Amino acid sequence: YGHQIHLFSRSAPFDTWDQADGIIPHYIVPQRENSLHPAALHTAWTAGETQALLDQILKVIEIDGLDILHFHYADPFALVAAALKQRLGPATPKLVGTLHGTDVVIQGRDPHKGPQLASALRQADALTTVSINLAGLATYIFDLPALPRVIPNFVDLSRFHISSRHQDENNLKNGCSRKPRIVHISNFRPVKNPQRMAHIFMAIREQIDAELWLIGDGQEMAQVQAIFQQNDLEQRVRYCGLQPNVGPLLRQADLLLMTSQYESFCLAALEAMACGIPVLATHVGGLPEVVRHEETGYLFPIDDHAAAVAWAVQILSNRAQYEVIRQNAITHAQRFGEDHIVPMYESLYRRLLAERSPIVAHELSIAAYPTATVMV
Repeated sequence: YGHQIHLFSRSAPFDTWDQADGIIPHYIVPQRENSLHPAALHTAWTAGETQALLDQILKVIEIDGLDILHFHYADPFALVAAALKQRLGPATPKLVGTLHGTDVVIQGRDPHKGPQLASALRQADALTTVSINLAGLATYIFDLPALPRVIPNFVDLSRFHISSRHQDENNLKNGCSRKPRIVHISNFRPVKNPQRMAHIFMAIREQIDAELWLIGDGQEMAQVQAIFQQNDLEQRVRYCGLQPNVGPLLRQADLLLMTSQYESFCLAALEAMACGIPVLATHVGGLPEVVRHEETGYLFPIDDHAAAVAWAVQILSNRAQYEVIRQNAITHAQRFGEDHIVPMYESLYRRLLAERSPIVAHELSIAAYPTATVMV
């Protein structure tokens, strides 16, 4: 038996969802009425939107029944989950919450919203975070009674992998004559500090003739473009925009550059390593749990641009060293494959459901219980 998954969201995600895969989507704002930028992180839900989400969940519970309600990101979904528990009492599905980063370090520190989120999170049957670093921060900021369980992000190795089709396009792998290619992937929000990235790239170009690919879009893209225009570097930068599948682009790069103020994990770094691309990133948050310094990439102090430039020039100028780090990155990324990580969530679900009744515990022990899971 498999899982039946209902996906609740304000609007359709940028990526596509195939209902043939068992995912049943529920959106409260039709795509034609959605005015938000695809890269926007919308947490200022109206009371009407929050109520509409709650009503949709209640309707699915009534018609299909749900075993697990798993919300991703605390604000506003922890509040919705807590309202559901207040409404249904003992009949509430088991509540699982995964905290992802800014819901802790930004919303959690808000003097008004933080206490509300803390109270709501205590209603969950289980909390997880994507890194040890975030687990500690969440426990401290929300005054949680116990550390959340750490289940790291995972990578789809069928989409992010090395490919012989692209090997001739990668400069450092095969000694091609093209310029070294640096790539940056983000939503271009202030926390990603893309302006720092732009200045580091300019400093790298003072020593090697590199080019930059920017994947994504967001709030600070205009400022980044202005920096390159003012320094006459527009011809050395490619703007790829939002991409539903970044794997093929990553496989054509030589180095991923990330300059975030904070990262709870950094999925882009993991995806790059899976494609055989070393990572150069700030030494912040959960990044050291993903990137092994001097083994799968380099981590530099957040304000030490000189160190970032030195490591970039070093790895992009030394093919032998590059190949060692590239192979290490590929091997390390395999540890985060979905086949290793997804079962951690399934194990958590089964444990929670087994606590519900002896009958369910017996059914789970023979692996014959189909779990209906909701992801928000």
